[in-house]
Amino acid sequence: MAFAQALETVAARVPEMRVVMIIGTDGIPIERLILQHDPNLETIAAEYTTLLRSSLAASLDTGLGELQELSVVTQNLTTLIVAITRDYFLFAVLAPGALLGRARFALRMAGASLEREFL
Repeated sequence: MAFAQALETVAARVPEMRVVMIIGTDGIPIERLILQHDPNLETIAAEYTTLLRSSLAASLDTGLGELQELSVVTQNLTTLIVAITRDYFLFAVLAPGALLGRARFALRMAGASLEREFL
């Protein structure tokens, strides 16, 4: 499955999606789909990549295993980061009130379909 097509499929399943990206642990987007432009979203992605790296290290250092998912819910948005592989992730920004279960499911399905592209 092409990267852009995978992101479009996720966005079609989750109407509250603002942005969905494929990122590496270095924070560099491999592919992105911006559905609602916000100049702060690049900054948010960069800051949350730092949080992702810290969370990856903490989960391994404590013996919990590889990080599968990270979510941050704030008053103004929800961020979901779902593993594709140990080095690549789907990063999604959702509007407040988004149905997290639906978004998590769509991201996991996309991650599973993209995994072979990164192996």
